Amino acid sequence: MFFIGIITNPKNEKYIKTNLSPILPEENIIFINDKNIYNIKNIKFETIVVDCKIKNVVELRKIISNAKYIILNEDIKMNIEIINNLNLTVITYGFNNKSTFAVSSINENTIIICLQRIILSKNNQPIEPQEFQMEITENIETYAIIATHIIKILYR
Repeated sequence: MFFIGIITNPKNEKYIKTNLSPILPEENIIFINDKNIYNIKNIKFETIVVDCKIKNVVELRKIISNAKYIILNEDIKMNIEIINNLNLTVITYGFNNKSTFAVSSINENTIIICLQRIILSKNNQPIEPQEFQMEITENIETYAIIATHIIKILYR
């Protein structure tokens, strides 16, 4: 059994679980925050999504150090040194055109993200550069929508 740890705003949690439920069991998704980070530090996560800041970077580094993937919102100001010298695949996303997944278009109903370089899926299948369109159907943060779709792409 594998786990996906997600650091996000609590208002995004229901959206993320609902949208990932077709591909992942709900019990495999664990939301990480400053209150529960000490209680989950011994869980081995396959993927960590960092969609917002967390204060305890020491514990966060411990959690990240055992992961296979880290999906990182490149637009948040974060000390990148927490991922230095770790053996993991870093996938970035955001409005920065150097991100692995860069936002190429956004309007009130859709977001288009562009995969800038080849990445490997969970099953070691190459995913070629391409664009992905996502619908905005709820009042959810744009970054949470993008992170959710990146997980879907990796785990399909």
